[in-house]
Amino acid sequence: MGSLSAGATLALAAAVAWSLYDLARRLLTGRMSAWALVVWVTLGALPVVVVWGLAAGDWRLEAGYWLPGLSSTLLNVAANFLYFRSFQLSPISVTLPMLSLTPVFSSLLGAAVLHQPVGGRAAAGIALVVAGAALLAAAGAGPGRLRRIEPGSVLMALVALCWSTTLLLDRVAIEHASVPLHALVLNAGVAAGGLLALAALRRTGELGSVRGNLRLLVVSVIVGVGALGLQLEAIRRVPIGAVETLKRGVGGLFAVVWGRAFFAEPVNARKLAAVALLGLGVALILL
Repeated sequence: MGSLSAGATLALAAAVAWSLYDLARRLLTGRMSAWALVVWVTLGALPVVVVWGLAAGDWRLEAGYWLPGLSSTLLNVAANFLYFRSFQLSPISVTLPMLSLTPVFSSLLGAAVLHQPVGGRAAAGIALVVAGAALLAAAGAGPGRLRRIEPGSVLMALVALCWSTTLLLDRVAIEHASVPLHALVLNAGVAAGGLLALAALRRTGELGSVRGNLRLLVVSVIVGVGALGLQLEAIRRVPIGAVETLKRGVGGLFAVVWGRAFFAEPVNARKLAAVALLGLGVALILL
């Protein structure tokens, strides 16, 4: 019971940290290109991860690590680009809630591969979270645009699919390596992937956009590393579906708050109803 309580606390802390990380990255998307952000956010995290690993004194690495570790890294390259690009195409209250699709994929994968059962209460909670996310996305489109498919929402749905898979791969990877080492591989690999993409596109000059945005980037990096560390520790103690549902439920709630406070996005009845569904769904999963 103590382990479950500690896991739930870690999962909640990770959810809040990811929400703050989403806000910082959304602010950066208005100032830098998507590929430049992929590079700088992950490259900037490397010193923090190294210090974390040195403090923990744990660089465990076993032979079984490389397949899940590198597979997660490759999927994260694509997911990070699509994530930043979606914010540049559509409002945060339309795009971010689409990540609530992640726990559906995560729970199904967790049940199939890790044999983590999905009970009736959890299944109902996941259904409510997904329904709330769909309603929130529609509400964010605004009057007269409810039938329009927002391009950012489509990209974010793909991100949800990628990240549900990477979370499972991360769970397997940290059975064969320490958490700091896996975080180091993820950040270094994604940064390298972003650099290769910019070089192939002959757009390496976009990296210069970091000038003038360094302070916000540093804050984003620190929060992001903290969120990743908390999440990796949480999935050791709590089923993947529960961790992701809490993460996306909290993220969906804060999407409305951030959209209103920072980007003047409207709050309407549909959004409030969606927030209620998200909150109820998370409660069914965890209580």
